[in-house]
Amino acid sequence: MTICWPATSTAAQTSNKPLTGYNAIIVEKATVEKNPKLAKFPAGYDTDLQQKIAADLQKKGVFAEVIDAGLKPSNEALVVDTNSPNDKRLLLSTTIIDFSPGNKALRYTIGLGAGATKVKAKFVFTDAATGREIFNTTLQGKFLGFVTIHGTGKDYGITEASGDIVDGLIRVINKNR
Repeated sequence: MTICWPATSTAAQTSNKPLTGYNAIIVEKATVEKNPKLAKFPAGYDTDLQQKIAADLQKKGVFAEVIDAGLKPSNEALVVDTNSPNDKRLLLSTTIIDFSPGNKALRYTIGLGAGATKVKAKFVFTDAATGREIFNTTLQGKFLGFVTIHGTGKDYGITEASGDIVDGLIRVINKNR
């Protein structure tokens, strides 16, 4: 079982729907905040999160165009036709700000959320043409489950917690469009 809560949500605009009118999003490379608490965050999971965000936004049709900046040169991804009112792009920056690997023994013996794997990320939406911050939100995902899948080379708890963050992000985007 996994859970995801939006921790905070603020809008730079007075509009109730700050993401309205944007038809494209550029998903920038995810980063891990420089913080001793994140020393145990496994290498490569930031890239996995960024790729999952881009793939899920595209698969669910949240924006007409989704650009994975990790797959394209940054100068190509950022080309915005400022003369076209129909070419409104957002930049999405992702920073992993907190991580707890959890404790499998506590999940198995106590349950009820004890020993949960937790991943927390901050998302900042910026207008690609002006560089002005439009909106930001912080989301946390948890993996509370007992079952782990072996043989994938990935930590199932981190993958599931990150997946919940992406699901929460899509809900937040849809709510603010």
